[in-house]
Amino acid sequence: MNLIPNSTRTWWWLYAAAALSFATTLTLPYIGEEAVYTITSLEMRLNHDFLVNTLYGANYGRPPLLNWLIIPLAEMMGWERVLLASRLIAAAATVATGLVLAWLTLNLTRNRKLAALSAAVFLSGDALFYRGWLAYSEPVFTLCIFGAIACLWVSVLRRRGMLLWVAALLLACGFLTKEQTAYLYYGVAFAALLLQRDARLYLFSVNSVLAHAAALAAVVVWNAVLTHGMQNITVGVIAQKLMTVEIGDYLNQLWSFPLETVLRFIPASLIAIYFGWRQRTAPATDAAGAKFPWHVLLAMLSVNYLPYWLGPKTHIRYIMPLYPLISLLIAAAIWRCGDRPVVIAARWLAAVVVLRYVIGLWGFPWYLQHYRGDYAGTAAQIAATTHGFPLYATDVSASGLSVTAHLDAMRYPEPYLRWPPPQWDSGFVLSYTPNAELGQVKASFRLGGNMLYLLCRGAACGTANSAAK
Repeated sequence: MNLIPNSTRTWWWLYAAAALSFATTLTLPYIGEEAVYTITSLEMRLNHDFLVNTLYGANYGRPPLLNWLIIPLAEMMGWERVLLASRLIAAAATVATGLVLAWLTLNLTRNRKLAALSAAVFLSGDALFYRGWLAYSEPVFTLCIFGAIACLWVSVLRRRGMLLWVAALLLACGFLTKEQTAYLYYGVAFAALLLQRDARLYLFSVNSVLAHAAALAAVVVWNAVLTHGMQNITVGVIAQKLMTVEIGDYLNQLWSFPLETVLRFIPASLIAIYFGWRQRTAPATDAAGAKFPWHVLLAMLSVNYLPYWLGPKTHIRYIMPLYPLISLLIAAAIWRCGDRPVVIAARWLAAVVVLRYVIGLWGFPWYLQHYRGDYAGTAAQIAATTHGFPLYATDVSASGLSVTAHLDAMRYPEPYLRWPPPQWDSGFVLSYTPNAELGQVKASFRLGGNMLYLLCRGAACGTANSAAK
């Protein structure tokens, strides 16, 4: 008896259950560098400068669209819940990305079940367990870039000119979320679609040229006119970063990055590989009842993936905009192998969703409690110790940022923690190291594997000592 029937409704129920599982982790303490955008959003709000974001009062150098999304939600919910607001935005963007993927798949194949399967695959691995809900820029960046690519592709298929302008808008939003690499992802997809003869005239039509010229103009206007180059990451900076890498890093990247990519999509990726290998000589089931655009999809993926594969010091989250396309490739590969692999995939993905609830309700809270440290409690101790004196911050580590984010939220609407000025006589500063040039150690706090030091100068050093953790 098949307890999990292979139907469109089954896949959408799995998708809905996976999406709801995000609720189990939205209220967890800070993880990694999530505090970057909560701090920059609070600083932007207090600075009343909504074009340039700052971190500790210094230019952060990234476009502010994510800040624009966080600020109104934090205003409604209260700035003490700014992390929750940020994670809600990330989770909503991830869920929306899966729906856009289903929409694209349906337009490519006219197969409703495959469309639902592709969405479920996307929300089953790394996007489900970790990167889909963390308060980083990648979920919104992914939605914008993939949304632009999906609109472009569907516009070519259905000859809907308005979708070209939607794609241009989403592309500009992708840039405003993070950086100019949004245009590289999109440009590769544009070039891949040119492989189809019927698409060439359409992509070089007047409407298409105008839409894409508007998207490119957005970069020029933003960098040259509105922010005067304050958020412009040059090619030279990227090249300099790559030139500082050892040859061993390059060699390690060649085998580790593809392996990590496969692992980020288990169990669906392993099901596709296993049955694809077993049935490599058998006749393939058509992925959709019509010719599936394998060559276009593979071109989009391979060319976009190559720079991150060959470039050391890259992180798997840098290719998150490719996650939906990878999910489509995996789903189509499973579907191509016949009904049995699809049924097996349904069972495994159901198990993954159950596991996600277990980890969200018990696994993550236990790990954070035992291995990350108490950021909120540490912030409360520091606030009590430093009361009445200036407090600055220089610690840009994940733990230091997390404590600072709590302190900023506690002090709001009072001024946020800034980098110390060149000259200051009395006060405190948060530091990653016991830096004698900044001040003498007043207290130290262990947060996971890191130490946070509270340094003091002048009269501040004469206050009662705070217990270190």
